[in-house]
Amino acid sequence: MTASRPIRQDYFFDSERKSRTRARIAFATIALAGLLVTYFLDTALFHALYVGKDQDWIVESKAWYQILRQTGDVRTWLIVALAVFAHAFWRAFGGNSPRIRLGGILTIALAPVFSGIAAELLRALLGRERPLSETGQFQDHVWRPFLSGIYHDKVWFDISNLGLPSSHAAVAMAGAIATARAFPGSGIVLVPIAVGCGITRMLSGRHFSSDVFLGLVVGWAVSSIVAAAFRRVR
Repeated sequence: MTASRPIRQDYFFDSERKSRTRARIAFATIALAGLLVTYFLDTALFHALYVGKDQDWIVESKAWYQILRQTGDVRTWLIVALAVFAHAFWRAFGGNSPRIRLGGILTIALAPVFSGIAAELLRALLGRERPLSETGQFQDHVWRPFLSGIYHDKVWFDISNLGLPSSHAAVAMAGAIATARAFPGSGIVLVPIAVGCGITRMLSGRHFSSDVFLGLVVGWAVSSIVAAAFRRVR
């Protein structure tokens, strides 16, 4: 009877590394494909969803609109992070709930912040204007010279009327993914809400669908990076 060969410990590390690599490739592939699809559908989706100048203020006054839109505000997720921290603090002094890692709390607080910053930087780099010009007229895809958002005509970091990607969508998705990591299962509710935040920006005519899609991708990616950075923080 022959003894079974011991499994090398590094086998598991190699397997995990390959799994992560495949996941990243799949994410990048889906992101690129989605960006191309939404890019070519931008004009059609804009005209289908934009409520118009006469109706936008009515839609924006609705409670459901504001609930969705405010998930794209960094302050919303800072409040969520504070609430989770308060719960964790209570847990440390005799509560019975499962322990929540400090790294998870930091991710909820910081991932939306970094995602918003990343989205604003990408706007300056890519230089694509919003669907509506500064006079309120539809203008399809209008690109400024590359890097002109960083510096142009002696002006630094001018991102006025630039829309690619949507920072609201990026912040909302980052917060949703960060919270879903801390509370498994909650993403079933939070991710669609983040998508809804992006849709509100299309209803008001502020963004193309590709702006929103890229914002969601940025939020997901940045949140994953921040979560990995704080993975060992207990």
